[in-house]
Amino acid sequence: MGFSDLILVTPTDDRVLGRKKCADGASGAVDVLKEARIFDSLDDVFEGDDDIIVCGTGMPFDMRLERMPQRYVSPRKFFDELLQGGAATCTRNEEKNEEKEKNIRIAFVFGNERYGMKAEDMRKCDVILGIPTNPKFGSLNLATAVQIIAYDWREAMGGFTSETGCEPHHS
Repeated sequence: MGFSDLILVTPTDDRVLGRKKCADGASGAVDVLKEARIFDSLDDVFEGDDDIIVCGTGMPFDMRLERMPQRYVSPRKFFDELLQGGAATCTRNEEKNEEKEKNIRIAFVFGNERYGMKAEDMRKCDVILGIPTNPKFGSLNLATAVQIIAYDWREAMGGFTSETGCEPHHS
């Protein structure tokens, strides 16, 4: 999808980035794994950086226990609003909104595949992206969720240029 900045927060396997299975599954993106960084907490990732729009994905493990205060929005709708300037006001640093419209920095936060996102991490997000799923089974495989979000963001930005061999898709 053309994204290169991978950050892992407290992975279960702290040697995951060096594993052969991980490199084999990277499908040609081994350079992304080599440059990936590991942090101890989500706070450490965004410390001192209020210019990033933080998009959480998914639901907390047990929605019966707590509802998040953020709005849930479909990725395509949010990305369209963001690029048209309507969603820029959701950022934590509203004073720089005009500047953000020109150079949007966005982070996608995905929860643990088995347990979803921690409620405290969801509260740190500016918006929660929700991929429409069957209401009887709302869970997605983590890799699938990452691919859908990455695809929707790339499409919202206009796809790829002819220099990459793919023409931008316009709907």
